[in-house]
Amino acid sequence: MQSVLRGLTAPQVEQLIQASVGQKVPSGQALINEGERVSGLMVLLQGKVEIFKHGPDGLRQPLANLEAPTLVGEMSVITDRPASATAIALVDCEFQLLTRAQFQRLIAADNIAAYRLVVIIAGVLAERLAKLDRKVLELTGHWNL
Repeated sequence: MQSVLRGLTAPQVEQLIQASVGQKVPSGQALINEGERVSGLMVLLQGKVEIFKHGPDGLRQPLANLEAPTLVGEMSVITDRPASATAIALVDCEFQLLTRAQFQRLIAADNIAAYRLVVIIAGVLAERLAKLDRKVLELTGHWNL
């Protein structure tokens, strides 16, 4: 868990572990379903997930494959919106779930680990947005601009 939560001290990582719940999802099962409320942030410790959206035609449109260690459901801990995509376990997965309610309690208590987690989430979102930008440029043929 330390590698995905780089920048946190060992005691801060321990605080987040204590505030979260360990869970397992077998291969083929959804961690997150598009359009549904997500329970919170998942720190994927082992496994690999496919992220996809359903297109207007109902077909799966793959967005990414994520391998542990990484974050899944990072937008749900910040916003209270339904999931924008589905995440399916490609292999058996293990993760720590930090519910949105528990995260909000940590923030309300001015917990430094929670604030540092926000910075980590921002970094993950920025990396994924940059990857999306590159893909849009590639698909539109404007890569060399």
